[in-house]
Amino acid sequence: MKFYSIATLLFVLILSSCTERAPRPRPLLSERKMVELLTEIQLLEATLQQIQPRNHHFDSMRYYTTAVYNELFAKFGLTQESFEANLYYRTYRSRDLERIFTRVHENLQNKSEQLRASELILLEKEEEAQEF
Repeated sequence: MKFYSIATLLFVLILSSCTERAPRPRPLLSERKMVELLTEIQLLEATLQQIQPRNHHFDSMRYYTTAVYNELFAKFGLTQESFEANLYYRTYRSRDLERIFTRVHENLQNKSEQLRASELILLEKEEEAQEF
């Protein structure tokens, strides 16, 4: 009987050691801040893809991209390493991560709709100006 108790205890210890938990990063961004940051990153990536000239030197573009990312991380009180630690921590909390990415997607959709609406307003103003 004692052998089974020890074997069970060892089995539980082995299983618990296999499920490594991500360490809590410092600073830990709230979900709201993480949503804001990931939304900004998506917008930044889209912008960088649009402004990158086809014949631009790779090293200078990489330097520029790194500088822009560092500035964005600083805005949220992070470094690249602390951002990666936050993302790593959230991957072990899959429900949190799913909720975060759903909210990022919603933010991007809202921004897209706002942009379309403002473009329509500008087009209407141009048409009105041409009529006079």
